[in-house]
Amino acid sequence: MTTEQLSKEDLLRNEIISTAQKLFQQFGLQKTTMEDIARAMGKGKSTLYYYYKSKEEIFDAVLRTEMHQVYHLSKEAVQKEQTASAKLKAFFAVSFQIAKSKVNLYKIVTEEMAIQDLSRTHHVVKELNVKSVAMVEDIFIAGFVSGEFCDELRDQAHLLAYSMVSAMRSLVLDMAIDDQIPDWDTRLNVLLDYLIKALRK
Repeated sequence: MTTEQLSKEDLLRNEIISTAQKLFQQFGLQKTTMEDIARAMGKGKSTLYYYYKSKEEIFDAVLRTEMHQVYHLSKEAVQKEQTASAKLKAFFAVSFQIAKSKVNLYKIVTEEMAIQDLSRTHHVVKELNVKSVAMVEDIFIAGFVSGEFCDELRDQAHLLAYSMVSAMRSLVLDMAIDDQIPDWDTRLNVLLDYLIKALRK
């Protein structure tokens, strides 16, 4: 297979994911069919089935694409900051802003997970959580090493990171359930300020 053929396949996969994402956000996973996706692309269903066995596989591809975007944009924001405190704020601020912009997708994920066993979807979400916890843990450790954070808490770095990522996920889920609640950014900043103050004691 040539590089040109691979490039065309990648472009088609991206088109499938992009088209499906819009339909999933508008109609949900249950009401969207492979035929709907193919029709929106102006392609035959056989084209979709060549790359994906089902709409659930396409949904997982959509979710994985979105999750990777959250992770990489957060990582870029973290790398631009110098102090551990600033890195923590950058990680959660960017992650939360992206989640807010994709609240409809999070609503669908929450609803679909509640009504059926989507083991692959659980795997995709868990994959992002593991990578996020590792990134936040590295930030904590850097803060302990530099003396910015109290070294007595160094042994709790993983637990702290896991707890913070879990708290962030809970806020996102709450937002997906009711995005009309105001001051989401304020809630996040209060949580981060409290944590950083505690770490510096």
